[in-house]
Parts: sequence; C-alpha cells; structure tokens
Amino acid sequence: MAGYNKGQTFLDKKATNLDGTKGKYFIALSDADFDDDDIICFVMNTERRMDLHNPFCNREKGKFIIKPNTFSFIKDFTSIMLKTEVYYKFSEMYDDNIILYDKAEELLLRQIKNCIDFNYILDKGIQLIKNSFK
Repeated sequence: MAGYNKGQTFLDKKATNLDGTKGKYFIALSDADFDDDDIICFVMNTERRMDLHNPFCNREKGKFIIKPNTFSFIKDFTSIMLKTEVYYKFSEMYDDNIILYDKAEELLLRQIKNCIDFNYILDKGIQLIKNSFK
C-alpha cells in the first residue's frame, strides 16, 4: 500500500486563483511512497459553461467534468483540467497549507485517466500515471 494514493483530492491554500482570494482544489493521479516521490495532480475548477461541455470526458477540450456531489466539497459542475499537470512532492502533503478531502473511486479514476490526451503531459507525468494504474 502506498503512503499516498492516487485519487486523493486536496485543497492547496497557497495555490491561489487569479483574484488571490482562495486556494485551488486538486486531484492526484499517482501514488507515492517516499517523501521525495513526485505526485502528478490536476486542478479542479468550477465549470460555468456547461452549455459548451458534457458531463464526464471532454477530451478535445482537455477537461473531465464531474457532477455536483461527486465529492463532499463539490457543489457545482467541476472541470478537472487535463492539459496542464502540476507536480507535488509527497513531503509537501504534510504542509499546513494542504487540506486532504475525499478519495476518488477506482472507476472514476480510470475514466479520468482514459480522458487524458498524453500529448499534453510531460513524459515524467505519463510514467507516474502508468505506474499507478498497473
């Protein structure tokens, strides 16, 4: 069992939005065992233009849309932005600025993974994801 499991959602209070008023929510798509291990994560944003998107995979737009209440903190349709990854070290998950929330179920994680266009992801991230979904 990994020390940090794929599917973990969290709030990074230091990763502020454009207004600088609140942190950002992320979902991790890789596992980690050691403090210096990288974790590939994708930011989650409230989706305000559902007229342009469908729930679930929107591969051509680089988004996976989750429905309200998919996680306890999700109240509106929310996009997982799959064209830009962010890397955290496992040791950063101990930081006071990180608040852990729900963990995604395996089926949802596989749907998200299958929606990713790996042409937009660094080789390092591709390998982290592949290793976590063996």
